[in-house]
Amino acid sequence: MPADLDAAKYVSFTTYKKNGDPVSLPVWVVPFDDGYAFTTDHDAFKVKRVRRDPRATLAVSTFKGLVSPDATIHQGTAVVLDGPDSQRVADLVRKKYRVMYLAIIAQSWLRRMSGKASHAADTAIKVTLTK
Repeated sequence: MPADLDAAKYVSFTTYKKNGDPVSLPVWVVPFDDGYAFTTDHDAFKVKRVRRDPRATLAVSTFKGLVSPDATIHQGTAVVLDGPDSQRVADLVRKKYRVMYLAIIAQSWLRRMSGKASHAADTAIKVTLTK
């Protein structure tokens, strides 16, 4: 497991549209079953892209998703996880990102209380790196 990804607070996760264009966004990742995983909403576009095309890359990034020119780009294969595996990932994310996670949960709770839509991160995506 690469030390740069293990130590990263944010990782740029890249998947591909139908036309082949890459789509990157920052995520919180945790080591999970010989790969890296993160939580997301079940109806997120990244879930749809992974189901259609499992190619993915991971690279250490800023919280805005900016990747340094000298960062290592890790190639991998992504899969969508549901049920118990998704819950295990959520538990690991909550543990690693304790304070930031609580802030996100508070923000989500406030959005729900104000009547605005809010989705729970009920699905996970796991990326297994290729050698």
